[in-house]
Amino acid sequence: MRWILALTWLAFIAYAWIWAPGQPLGSDPVFKELVTLQSKEPWLLTVFSWLGIYPAIFACLLLRRSGKARGSRVPAWPFVLLSFGLGAFALLPYFAWFSQTHRGSGYEQLSFARQRESGIGRVAAHKLTHMVLLLLTLGTGFYAVTQGNPDVYMEAFRESSFVHIMTIDFVILTLLSVIALFRDASLNRRSCGWAVAGLIPLIGPLIYLMTARRD
Repeated sequence: MRWILALTWLAFIAYAWIWAPGQPLGSDPVFKELVTLQSKEPWLLTVFSWLGIYPAIFACLLLRRSGKARGSRVPAWPFVLLSFGLGAFALLPYFAWFSQTHRGSGYEQLSFARQRESGIGRVAAHKLTHMVLLLLTLGTGFYAVTQGNPDVYMEAFRESSFVHIMTIDFVILTLLSVIALFRDASLNRRSCGWAVAGLIPLIGPLIYLMTARRD
C-alpha cells in the first residue's frame, strides 16, 4: 500500500505540473474568484470550502492522539498544517511513509491508548468540533444542491487547471480518509468496516468521529 500511495503522490504532482488542462493559476480567472470568495457558482465555492474542511477532519483523526498512540514515529501536525494549503499533496507522503502502524507491547498500547493530549489534541477529539464541521459540510452541500449548476462546474473542470486539480485532490482526500478510518479503527479496536464510511465524502469520517467513544 505504501508504494501505491507514493506512486500516486508522484503521479499527482507530475499531472498537476505538466498535463492538467486549462489556464495556469496566474491567468486563471476562476482561481482568482475562488481565492477571493467572489465566485458566483455555488458548486465551485462549496467544493473549494470542502477542501478546507477536509484537512480539519484529518486533523481530528490524526492529532487527537499522540504519534506513539497512532503507531507513527513522525508527528502528523506538519503534514496536517500543510494540507490546509496543499491538500493531498501534503497528506499522501505522510500516509505513504510515516503512518505505518507498528504494534508494541500490550502495555505500551494500553498506556498510550488512554493518554489525552492537551491543546489541539483536545480540540480535535471534542464532539463539538465534529458537530461544527458536520454542520458546515451539510450547510454548504445544501447551498450547492439547491442553488448550484453542475454544468457550470463541469465546464470549469475542463477549462480551469485549478478546478481540475482541486477536484482530483478532493477525490484523493476521500480515498485517503478510507485508509485513515481503517487505521484508526484498528488502533481503537473498532470494526474495520468503518473504513467504508470514508467513501461518503466528509460526512462519513465525521460520523465515525462523532460515534467514537471518549477516552
